[in-house]
Amino acid sequence: MRLLRARTIEQGEILVRRGDAASSMYFITAGEVEIALPSQHVRLADGTFFGEIALLHKTKRSGTVTATRKTRLLVLDAQDFHALIERMPTLADHVHTTAKARLADTGDLALAELAQAEREEGPSA
Repeated sequence: MRLLRARTIEQGEILVRRGDAASSMYFITAGEVEIALPSQHVRLADGTFFGEIALLHKTKRSGTVTATRKTRLLVLDAQDFHALIERMPTLADHVHTTAKARLADTGDLALAELAQAEREEGPSA
């Protein structure tokens, strides 16, 4: 818990924009956000988290995240995230499992982030 910091965003406030560098992942403690992807919009609410896939793959954000109402978040910075998953393999497994489940459940959300990661991690010329 020492690694998490609280943040509140107001309705209509943009948290991250598509193409931004991934510097944190977010846990929603109260409220709701909408993630605008190229082909769909996904809403996430209390008890969910997002941003982990871009951190895992060290890639840019695939969507723009906007609060649909006042939202309280806990923010975990990328450096702390990577240190945690190195120290706690079970946490890394949980995050990977969640990412795979999102691919099945929300399709474009995880797929877009993974596709972006693959493009950036592709073979160097």
